[in-house]
Amino acid sequence: MPTQPGVTRQHVQASNARIDGESYPRTAVFVGGTAGTGELALQELALTGKGKWAARIYVVGRSESASRVNKSLDRLQAQNPDVELIWTPGEASLLADVKRICTEVKAKEKSLDLLFLSAGYAPLGGREETSEGLNVSQSLSHYSRILFIQHLLPLLKASTTQGRVVSILGGGLETTRIDLDNLNFEKPGSFSGMKCQTHNLVMQSMAMEQLAEDNKDVTFIHAYPGLVKTGNLNRGWRDRWFLQLLANIVLAPLFWIMAFSLEESKQRMFYLATSAKYGGHGVPLQEPVAPGLTSRGEETGSVFLVNHLCATVTNEKVMAELRKEAKGRIWAKTTEVTQPYI
Repeated sequence: MPTQPGVTRQHVQASNARIDGESYPRTAVFVGGTAGTGELALQELALTGKGKWAARIYVVGRSESASRVNKSLDRLQAQNPDVELIWTPGEASLLADVKRICTEVKAKEKSLDLLFLSAGYAPLGGREETSEGLNVSQSLSHYSRILFIQHLLPLLKASTTQGRVVSILGGGLETTRIDLDNLNFEKPGSFSGMKCQTHNLVMQSMAMEQLAEDNKDVTFIHAYPGLVKTGNLNRGWRDRWFLQLLANIVLAPLFWIMAFSLEESKQRMFYLATSAKYGGHGVPLQEPVAPGLTSRGEETGSVFLVNHLCATVTNEKVMAELRKEAKGRIWAKTTEVTQPYI
């Protein structure tokens, strides 16, 4: 089944302009809302409700970022006094911290409209492990995201607008080229940044498909944002400055030519969070935009894989092959890793 036509920027803007009290997320948790696409979506959500609707938004980030992030949140708060921005310090790569953060949110909230997950980086500088023994990139891009979902599902199910989970990584780019016997790169010398990125996005799609099909009263979106001028090109290199320099020489010009502007990315991220294209009770569609199709080729009931133009992708042949064995093994590994922190 082919990829649906992309959604033009004009239709994205028109949809965002039609957000009303029924489709505006009143409670949200942003993990990764301190930089990149997550921060852009956070800004759009915080300012859209100005003078119309109150909202509470939890912003999860590292303690080291507190000073910078709080200045940014203070500016947003000054621009829209109706929104409550709740700084929630924690290390999202540590599953014990994820559990603590979720426990705090569940103690304060009865429902959750939006869970926006975008923390992560490309580990091009080599393997780096957390104190819990996980590769940092895999923990951020997969395991902690699934654990956030697992903990917050009761709140998402209680949403009056149908809770929505948006994970920004690589939806639609799935491949069968992953090592099922070495999902976490336990074998010595097997780790590489590019392989890790592939594992992360495939594992995320398979686990989100499982969660979506077990929880059909919540909307699940795994999206690929495309190239965005967020500064991520300079993250994840650790001390390999020469590779960082080479990447900037070779890739930076492509970003300036091909990447979305911050403004367009902001609008598209907010569209993912609010449009009825992906089910739920979002902003109703207008012609010629058609309802999205899930990874199963249907309008509801599974995860939506979304490309950089906000079009849904079924990736039918690859997903069908992954479901034969990979999905079960990925879900088993994911459960094994997250279960001690449930």
